[in-house]
Amino acid sequence: MKGDLLVHLPACMVGARLRARAKRDDSPMSSVVYGVLVVCAVSLVALGGLALVQRLVPTEVRQGQNEVAGFIYAVLGVVYAVLLALVVIAVWEEFDAAKDTAEQEANALAEIFWLAHQLPEAEGRHVQELARSYAEEVVEEEWPLMEQGQASPRGWVLIDDIRATLQGYEPHTVADQELYSEGLDQVQRLADARRMRLVAAQESIPAVLWVVLVFGGVAAVGFTYLFGMDNTWAHRLMVVSLAGVIALVVFTIGAMEHPFSGGARVGPEAFELILDRFETSKLSDLR
Repeated sequence: MKGDLLVHLPACMVGARLRARAKRDDSPMSSVVYGVLVVCAVSLVALGGLALVQRLVPTEVRQGQNEVAGFIYAVLGVVYAVLLALVVIAVWEEFDAAKDTAEQEANALAEIFWLAHQLPEAEGRHVQELARSYAEEVVEEEWPLMEQGQASPRGWVLIDDIRATLQGYEPHTVADQELYSEGLDQVQRLADARRMRLVAAQESIPAVLWVVLVFGGVAAVGFTYLFGMDNTWAHRLMVVSLAGVIALVVFTIGAMEHPFSGGARVGPEAFELILDRFETSKLSDLR
């Protein structure tokens, strides 16, 4: 009975990872649909505002203010465009840094796994078991928790167990001492990368900045209502285009604000890759 459980356990874990991957594959499509709905809704609201202003204020009255309004709108547009660009760049850099951190964490874990192969059989196998358990914990338990800004406490326990096992190893030669030092360094890199990943999962854009973004977008679109144009359809097209672009950029910021839970999220592919390698590598004592 115990042997049957050991045989079926890897298959169960692979099945869980496949289901997690399928769930993540559906996420980008749902984000695209949600983004389209948001852009369409904002564009319709912008059109409604324009129709209301056109009904209340005659075109001739608004045409008389076109020159002055044009100068003011140029300043407003530049300020808001610069603000949007800075926020997009900042969010993208944080998103990219979070992805690099997850990859560094997976790389450190993989190095620990390979180094463990050079340890005595008992210690080496134990470290490799802990490394694989940590990768499985991150993929199957912690990644879904990060969508809620939480973490798995077992992850830190596994890192502490890896460190304690390596610290209990007594090197006898120069090569053993180098192996010992490199192993502890990789454990430290693993812990640091995990800490940075969890911090990135909880960070977000300050609320005051969101207020500025939304208010600036409303002001930028609303200011276009003050212009008077003889061609109503051309005016509508301009308003819809501007509102749609602003809504799309703001939606992109929101989708990337939380690297591990937004619409464009960082996935655990790096950990899934090393899990596959753990199961097939010649340096694995767990095959």
